[in-house]
Amino acid sequence: MDQPLIEPSHMCQLHQRLLVQQAGYSEQDTWRALIIVSQIVLFQGATCDPATHEKLGGDITRIRELGCLACYKPDRFGEIVEAAKTHDLGVIKALGLRWIAEAEK
Repeated sequence: MDQPLIEPSHMCQLHQRLLVQQAGYSEQDTWRALIIVSQIVLFQGATCDPATHEKLGGDITRIRELGCLACYKPDRFGEIVEAAKTHDLGVIKALGLRWIAEAEK
């Protein structure tokens, strides 16, 4: 059985740059991992929002239509930036888990 492909857009260059700079990452730091983890958490933050599902007509495979999820959810992006300042990717991951848990209530 084929599963539908869920493929969000990449974080735009502006938000990637803002994330890395505002979190205080240097070229020697794990900034690529920061972007990847942040992208996953933005996906969690967007998909646990009922408004997102309404906007996509209940079809999560259309998530690419939203474009950069940091542009789509700037408040969530701001929380990720604050968490990223710790340089602990687990803190960012915890945000996504918290948002999902809150949405399940």
